[in-house]
Amino acid sequence: MRTIKKRATPARLVSWRQERIAKKDPEAYPFDYDAMRRDAEVLEAVEESLLHEQGGICAYTGRRIALEGSREGQVGFHLEHLKPQDHCELGEDCNYRNLVACWPEPNQTKGTPYGAVLKDNWPEPEEAHLFVTPLRDDCTRRFTFSIKADEATDGKPPSKTVWIEPAQANDAAAGQTIAKLQLNHSELRALRWDAVRGALHPPGIAYLKLSELEKLAKQMDKAESDLDNGMSVKLDAFCFAVRQALARLILKRQAAAQKK
Repeated sequence: MRTIKKRATPARLVSWRQERIAKKDPEAYPFDYDAMRRDAEVLEAVEESLLHEQGGICAYTGRRIALEGSREGQVGFHLEHLKPQDHCELGEDCNYRNLVACWPEPNQTKGTPYGAVLKDNWPEPEEAHLFVTPLRDDCTRRFTFSIKADEATDGKPPSKTVWIEPAQANDAAAGQTIAKLQLNHSELRALRWDAVRGALHPPGIAYLKLSELEKLAKQMDKAESDLDNGMSVKLDAFCFAVRQALARLILKRQAAAQKK
């Protein structure tokens, strides 16, 4: 997970909420999530804004998301409530700051063993302090990623995957967030490893020089900085895990160079 810098609420959503609130009749003119979804222009504005402010990656998992889905007319992500809908007060479920874009696409409850679907109605109000949301300024720093060799199975050699853990061993909220979202599911660990391996060991290139690694780090840092400053940037999937692996490799190479 990485910290998301929320942008301004889309103007179309602002005007939609203002118009409905002004009616002072939430039964005839509801301003909740279901009503928002029924307004195609508002929904499209929200989807586009969330996708762009997140750099095209899922708020929880880091998987690639896009406006195009696997089915005609279906976006490739769904709108996730940081504060679960069931716990929202009037208007909170269509409050832009409570919404993020997450994998998978809408109405996909099967075959999603991790992420937003699994989170469901967690956290309960009394457990809100145990959820490290991607809107927290310290979100990125609360998690660490490490490459580990999984146990051998069916006679096959151990395979490498990338695990996520709390950056501090006593960080109960980070640990609970990982557990509730199942961020160490085997599929997700394998996808992160594919991203790390692809960045640090590109196909056809046996070895990246220290200068090349440092250049890559600067490019990644600039991409995230530009995104957080409101520019249109498409982040690499699992960029936060790749960046940590890259930083460790650079330090290792620098140390080796100093010994020569």
